[in-house]
Amino acid sequence: MSDLLAVRIAEAKNGKQRAFSWLLDEFWIDVYNFQLKRVGSEAEAEDITVQTFARAFDKISSFDEQYSFRTWLITISKNIHIDLLR
Repeated sequence: MSDLLAVRIAEAKNGKQRAFSWLLDEFWIDVYNFQLKRVGSEAEAEDITVQTFARAFDKISSFDEQYSFRTWLITISKNIHIDLLR
């Protein structure tokens, strides 16, 4: 994990809004493209991406820095999609 990413995650865990904005800007396209491939609809992919970041930011304190932040986000996104299919 890059030093900048580690700093931004630590700041987000401390409630810093600019860190959340940075993380959203940095990882939006990864999550969105992942969902677009899964659902095939831009609107649905965007909706799931928004839900992903909302849940991730709500649960940011549970993120373990030993793991990839991108993978953590994609896992959250995948789970939201599965929940929507049920």
